Amino acid sequence: MGYVKFLGTAGAQFVVARQLRYSAGTWMELAGTQLLLDPGPGTLLRCRKVRPPLDPARLQGILLSHKHLDHSTDVNIMLEAMAGGGTKRRGVLLAPADALEGDDPVVLGYVRRFPEHIEALAEGKAYRIGKVEIHPVAHRHGVETYGLILESAEGRLGFVVDTRFFPELSQRYQGCHLLVLNVVRREWSPGVDHLSLPEAVELIKAVRPKLAVLTHFGMTMLRARPRELATGLSEKLGIEVLAASDGLTLQADRWTPP
Repeated sequence: MGYVKFLGTAGAQFVVARQLRYSAGTWMELAGTQLLLDPGPGTLLRCRKVRPPLDPARLQGILLSHKHLDHSTDVNIMLEAMAGGGTKRRGVLLAPADALEGDDPVVLGYVRRFPEHIEALAEGKAYRIGKVEIHPVAHRHGVETYGLILESAEGRLGFVVDTRFFPELSQRYQGCHLLVLNVVRREWSPGVDHLSLPEAVELIKAVRPKLAVLTHFGMTMLRARPRELATGLSEKLGIEVLAASDGLTLQADRWTPP
């Protein structure tokens, strides 16, 4: 049975800097393929501290949505750990081109010998790691950023990572059985490249997944009690909505279609 495990649920600089929530990435196993999304600060430590511990040497791929620190700080150490401490070439890295090239890349040169394959993400292309097909969705977030749709025998999963809301966003995620949304702010504010809760609600209503999960919380969301907000949305929308907590593990039967 596949699963998605939220190693950390922190969003925005203040929550990350204070570690009010952990800022590690999201680990998943789909159709027997183990993947890690957005290894932010503390990911390696969280992998070893959760129970049961997660072994990075079993990863088949690391997915980086964009190069901001709360998503990418541990990408180098996780690439080395995926390769057995750098003792072999192993695994795949998918990342935006600007995380790999230009004046400010986040993946170190010497680490790039560890994965078997590194490829730059681009909307419209499909990628395969193990038995999972991966489709990037271009987001609007100041740096090159991609949400991800993952398809496997256990359904269609959509990860709406950091982005400004735009009308076409819901169209990109149609058909997702599980929809994970990074919701930094409780209320909408102009000029912010992150989803607010009202915008996330609009996406959930338009996509109508079997299960929606809110994560990546900033201070206004934490103060508003995400779990209570999610319970209220479930009742209002008639769709199961959860607020992720650090360490939450969701088994695939929560979203897999019959």
